[in-house]
Amino acid sequence: MKIEERLRIEQECRDLVSAVAQRGDRRDVAGAAELFSEDGIWVRGGTVHQGRAGVIESYDRIPATQFTRHMSANSVVTVLDRDHAEAVTYYLAYHHDPGLENPTFPLPLDAPFSLGEWHDRFVRTPDGWRISHRETRRLFQRQGGH
Repeated sequence: MKIEERLRIEQECRDLVSAVAQRGDRRDVAGAAELFSEDGIWVRGGTVHQGRAGVIESYDRIPATQFTRHMSANSVVTVLDRDHAEAVTYYLAYHHDPGLENPTFPLPLDAPFSLGEWHDRFVRTPDGWRISHRETRRLFQRQGGH
């Protein structure tokens, strides 16, 4: 594989990681689910969510009034071949529930809810690269968090 192709795959996979976080944070859950393969898996909070419908269901568990932002960094993508890659990305999650669906900004800045890693596997599909498997591993969590 030429270096240009490997670098392109790495960037496309990094972009997927960022896009899932942004779409989920903005409550575009259908858009976030589209970034998974049709049979994709997300292991989140110890629960396995299968397929795009399962990914949507995992987001639906979040209260409608909870405002969330994820910051991600240190994403290292390993290209396995032309159709498969994997990555580990560090994330920092902030949550605040003002009890309103349309809060007034800025919201109070509390300590982060959690810090952890996303362990992703990617597959090339006819629609482009998609996440085929994601495991969220919380390494630190604020006391009293959900």
